[in-house]
Amino acid sequence: MSKEVLVIGGSGDIGSSIVEKFLEEHVVKSTSREELDLSSDNSVDSFLSLNNKIFDHVIFCAAENNPCYFSDDDYVNIEKSIKINLLSFIKILHSLIKSNSISSGGSIIIISSLYSNFGRLKRFPYSVSKHALSGLVKNLAIEFSSRKIRVNSVSPGFIDTKLTRKNLRKEEIENIERYIPAGNIGSPKDIANVVCFLSSPLGSYINGQDIVADGGYSCGGFLGLE
Repeated sequence: MSKEVLVIGGSGDIGSSIVEKFLEEHVVKSTSREELDLSSDNSVDSFLSLNNKIFDHVIFCAAENNPCYFSDDDYVNIEKSIKINLLSFIKILHSLIKSNSISSGGSIIIISSLYSNFGRLKRFPYSVSKHALSGLVKNLAIEFSSRKIRVNSVSPGFIDTKLTRKNLRKEEIENIERYIPAGNIGSPKDIANVVCFLSSPLGSYINGQDIVADGGYSCGGFLGLE
């Protein structure tokens, strides 16, 4: 049966792969940065005011990750990143729940990161927001159980996206791949497949969890540390 799916951040590499996968069987509402600017309260409010749908699945895969030392970063930039990666999604989710716009039996799936469990130089706002999203998943999985809404996250390892290629040189990617048991960085489709599984009846008993999809990378120690 066709479902209504909301993908926030559906224009990125992972997001567009998720949209493509869900369109095989479902109706998808996908937002781009131009349509929904998560750094702007006015844009978020406008998006919410125009929504008249009840969604079966809500997927959040928007994020900003601009590497910079905490001491060198501007506070305004830190605040903006955390707003994009966390706070605006909380605002949207709160509105959808208050207006009963997520159906009973539905799910919420967040694209998180290995940085939800680890820290790294120059990743302060990104890592902090991903850590906070882990808390959101656990707490709301408990609270939303009365509504029969499951809440989970997917933590990708290194995925072949434009953002990865922007932040890492080719030599760095090749070095990382030496520590991935699967032998290579992942593809956006790998993540889309996990998201679809979690939203399907096959994932009906998974709730409040983070599914790590990293090709085994974190098994040997983050960044290949022995």
